[in-house]
Amino acid sequence: MTSRNLFTSFYRFKNGYKHKCKSLNNITFYSFSSQSHDREITKELSNKFFAEPVQNLLFKLTHVDVQKAFRKRFTGQNPDTPIYKFMTTAEIEKMQAEVNIKAKEKVQMPPIVPLRTDLGQVLEINKDIIGFDSAKFVFTDITFGISDKRRIVVVREPDGTLRKANENERHAVNQIYFPQSGRELKHPVMFDDNNLKPLLENGDYEFILDRACCQFEPDDKNYHRVVFSTYKHVDESKNYHILESTRHLGPLLFYLAFNKKPDNFLLYCLQTERFDDVILFIQLYTKINQGLEIELDDSKDQFKLIEDFISTECIDKVNLEEALKSYTTRNSETLSKQN
Repeated sequence: MTSRNLFTSFYRFKNGYKHKCKSLNNITFYSFSSQSHDREITKELSNKFFAEPVQNLLFKLTHVDVQKAFRKRFTGQNPDTPIYKFMTTAEIEKMQAEVNIKAKEKVQMPPIVPLRTDLGQVLEINKDIIGFDSAKFVFTDITFGISDKRRIVVVREPDGTLRKANENERHAVNQIYFPQSGRELKHPVMFDDNNLKPLLENGDYEFILDRACCQFEPDDKNYHRVVFSTYKHVDESKNYHILESTRHLGPLLFYLAFNKKPDNFLLYCLQTERFDDVILFIQLYTKINQGLEIELDDSKDQFKLIEDFISTECIDKVNLEEALKSYTTRNSETLSKQN
């Protein structure tokens, strides 16, 4: 990188950015609640999320449905005109295979990564320029081809401190020079806690999560706050079906597994005849959490496996044991009728 490209522009912070008469004075950046998630997301935990065995389990639990993946949604754009064709059986099978592949791409899960830690890092303190100006100076590398995450953005404070930009400054600068479609310069007020609560109560989970993915970087503390608050609300209300066959169910279940909150999802699965999902979630849980007392053995009786898991890892043991007993009774009656 040449010196010409390195710090090719700077802007003053004085009552906000000034760029083509667009003031950033009213940008709202929301505080981060320490209760957004129970367990710190580390690099090791993030690597587990991306591990192929874990991704396979999350994909199976998502239950991709082509009809839901390609359903009509309000996007603010005109829908494509439908095309009708006469096709042979072979052509239909080929088309269905292509649609299944596209459906898998549509439910590709957003990543779970640690918070960025180098924001605001002090690089230098030059006391010789104290009082040179009362405003902050922002220096930005606007070289094309560099990702927003890797782009150099530094700030010179009036007291002579040179530091890396914080998340708010990075967001504003990146959006000014390299605006992304669907991402706003000002964070939407819907992400304020007071406005987010009614959306959660209304069950607009997919809308919230989709917009959070568009507005924030996955290592942004605002992204963690919004997304994990949504996951928590889905779990407490047991509305997992709303996110089924979307790209957000997998990360939600990973969140429940790494925070050791299996009770509600297991209860939901047993009450809705999703026995296979119970086994898959237990497998996911044991892959993420080390040192479990329960032993996962293919030769082990599945009902005994679930009983042991409820006994060692769950809090709501009474309701879960009752749900497992009811499930066993219902299915034993079904098998008896079939025989």
